[in-house]
Amino acid sequence: MAPASLLLQRSAHVNGPLSRIPTRSPATLRSQNFRSLRLAQSSNSSTTSTPNTVEPVSPAAPAPATQPAQPAAAPSASGNGIAAAAALAAVAAFAAGRIFSGGPSMAMLEQLAVPLDVALSNGKPTVIEFYASWCEVCRELVPDEYEVEQRFKKDVNFVMLNVENTKWAPEVAEYGVGGIPHFVFIDAAGTPQAAAVGRLPRQVLEGNVAALAEGRQLPFARVRGETSSLSPPQGAMAGPRQANPRDHA
Repeated sequence: MAPASLLLQRSAHVNGPLSRIPTRSPATLRSQNFRSLRLAQSSNSSTTSTPNTVEPVSPAAPAPATQPAQPAAAPSASGNGIAAAAALAAVAAFAAGRIFSGGPSMAMLEQLAVPLDVALSNGKPTVIEFYASWCEVCRELVPDEYEVEQRFKKDVNFVMLNVENTKWAPEVAEYGVGGIPHFVFIDAAGTPQAAAVGRLPRQVLEGNVAALAEGRQLPFARVRGETSSLSPPQGAMAGPRQANPRDHA
């Protein structure tokens, strides 16, 4: 067993250095541990966290392209035909309006007249009127003539021959025209049945035309009223004396 003195020296030797080791209180240890933990968390966060990334902005969707306007469809051939027919009808209506405005006229009767060659070949009875543009009596009879023609135009031909047109000189001589207006009533066979000259009462014109349409004997075989001469009066404008195969005037 070691002597007591030796034990005391060893104890002093051991206790001496230990006495120099600073002692730490529990609060100090907790504080240090807390700081160590904070540093460790900060280190882990810096090494494991994913860096922030900025997602690219999606480009705006392009605006839909504006569709070009479709050109209008070209009119069809049938449409063109309809348009052309409508235009012709409008022109005809305008011309008819110019002719028929203001009531019946000599020009209207000329437009409605049947050509002589057609009248003598279509198998219908015919009324031929010799007239002139300057004939006052002829113009006076226009209203009655128009009404009679409208009534019987389906059954009787109405022909107008202007004595100023030299084309009709043979007919003027053939039917003995000496004054105007001069009416010749011809049956369906082409045979003259009666003649009437000058200013006629409506009953004469209407009675003879009705008889022709029905194939009866004419009630007025020969009637003569006031006439205009074949030559224009002084100061009257005579038309051109030319032959025109399709000119009733």
